[in-house]
Amino acid sequence: MKRLILNGVSLWLIDLIFDGIVISDAQSLIALTLMLALCNMLIKPFLQFFSFPLTLLSLGLFSLIINGIVLSMAFQLVPGAAIGGLGTAVLASIVLSVVNGALTDMFGSER
Repeated sequence: MKRLILNGVSLWLIDLIFDGIVISDAQSLIALTLMLALCNMLIKPFLQFFSFPLTLLSLGLFSLIINGIVLSMAFQLVPGAAIGGLGTAVLASIVLSVVNGALTDMFGSER
């Protein structure tokens, strides 16, 4: 539960940082947080499995594209949330990872 709250705060912060990201209200933020968690659990493993050769050839850099695709999918599935494009999604996923890591270090995790 704590991890979901930290993800929600991270998404809210990237909404403030990026011009190409719009989260219209708190309800959209909550739905986006849950949708991103669901996409990370269900869709991301399949993308990682099928793109393993590309990830291996790019020395892991293709995983940044996968993260951007998953983030973009979550935004597309939630009404009231929009993201500019794949480039914005990739940059936002990098910032999201950094912010999420910093918040987890500050407030701890339930692992």
